[in-house]
Amino acid sequence: MPQLFRKIFSSLYHKNFRLFWWGQAISTIGGIIQVTALSWYVYTITNSPLLLGLMGVFEFGPVLLLSLFSGVLIERYPKKKILVITQCVFLVQSLALAILVWYKVTDYWCFAALAIVAGISNSIDQPTRQSYFVELVGKEDLPNAISLNSTAFNMARIVGPAISGIIMKYVGIAECFLINSISFIPVIIGIALITVSGKPRLKDQETKILKEIKTGITYTFRNSKIFPTFLIMAIICTFSMNANVILPVFAKNVMMGDESTYSLMMSVMGIGSLLGALFMAAKGKDIRNRNFLVITAMSIGILQMLTLIPIYGNMVYIAGLLICIGFLNLCFLNRSNTMIQLNTDDMYRGRVMSIYVLVSTGSTPIGNIFTGFAMHIMGEKYGFFINGLISFLLVFLVYYFYKHHLIRARVTNNNE
Repeated sequence: MPQLFRKIFSSLYHKNFRLFWWGQAISTIGGIIQVTALSWYVYTITNSPLLLGLMGVFEFGPVLLLSLFSGVLIERYPKKKILVITQCVFLVQSLALAILVWYKVTDYWCFAALAIVAGISNSIDQPTRQSYFVELVGKEDLPNAISLNSTAFNMARIVGPAISGIIMKYVGIAECFLINSISFIPVIIGIALITVSGKPRLKDQETKILKEIKTGITYTFRNSKIFPTFLIMAIICTFSMNANVILPVFAKNVMMGDESTYSLMMSVMGIGSLLGALFMAAKGKDIRNRNFLVITAMSIGILQMLTLIPIYGNMVYIAGLLICIGFLNLCFLNRSNTMIQLNTDDMYRGRVMSIYVLVSTGSTPIGNIFTGFAMHIMGEKYGFFINGLISFLLVFLVYYFYKHHLIRARVTNNNE
């Protein structure tokens, strides 16, 4: 039992990672409380799936535009200082949301503007955080650190929506944003106590930003161990991970529920993700199946399509699907992150992880607006189905192409 505990929580034996992880664990709960409340509030004041989907464009659009530049930035400056600054920006943004809701502001564009602020900060914060793990724990415990970071996030996905639902129903929505702003204080303190700053490059090693971005992109395209992973990630992250748009609409108009139904569905999906994170923390290093990502990705698509069968209004059935989808989503993202980081040279890590964030998060605006538009045209119950169908078909095509490409390459090499 002690050995199993050590295996599951090995990265927490590093003091710097403990400081980082505990702060993030607290802050992430506040973040999920805010995400849940904001999606519900925006849908309440607009009653439009399309406008709700556009919030994803405003929040994640800056990630799409700025992530590649962020990759160069975090290779030049201490990651510790960058993270403190981004957390402070998030704190102020959450406080501003609380003030708007307190004063009963219903102007959609005020919330869109604050989503853009969060997106700009996020475009710097995410690649910095992802590339910082290896410096906090080393390569040996890197897969475990990624898994435990996911565990903290998904514990928050269980607790956060439930807390948010209770606060929204019995206290008020503004208080959800206030709680999130306060939650950034522990994470700022934790980062300040870390003794590793990150390893910025020396000034005499600097070159032009655009040239460095081009070098990072070229390295990624030519790296046969990570490029196919990025392709499959682009598909799944664009079309299969739009629960923030689908669930508020699904809960209200398909399940005929209220904010409690919505928060329950979010929590159920979080349970599945938490189980996936614990599974990957314990077994992630032992996975040897080269098709693990493809199998996981196609399974996600199948489960999402199953939401459309005649008993789609049954809460127990939907909850079961959401648990499985959450589990597979986490396994997919965790494995993708690990494969990319372990197959990336340290000198390119910042830029490659900025591409990782670009693909995983920067694809959100495209997926959100597509999903919102699809539900607007086809109906609320088709959100999961159409995303699952497209994901399944595209992943199959990518797998088919690469499988036959590799076979042809081997045949050519043997003939030579």
